[in-house]
Amino acid sequence: MNKISREEIESALKDEICTITGKKPEELDADRPLSWNGINSMGFVELLLSVNRLWNVNLVDAGLGTADVSSLSALAERIGKELDK
Repeated sequence: MNKISREEIESALKDEICTITGKKPEELDADRPLSWNGINSMGFVELLLSVNRLWNVNLVDAGLGTADVSSLSALAERIGKELDK
């Protein structure tokens, strides 16, 4: 299996956030909080379901922490770590 890069994960997350929020990709900032990017509590649940669907990673069971969701970039990094296991 080919290793997926953090940039590829981040790009896919941006696509999912755009679908959830209706924002355009250029409106998103990977280094800003998910809430700044339009993700509320329901949107976060949708995003977690997308992560599970796209990469078969259950972040809830993985012990997701506050730092892991501090930004879109941090979330992509955590997903990458889970995929490397």
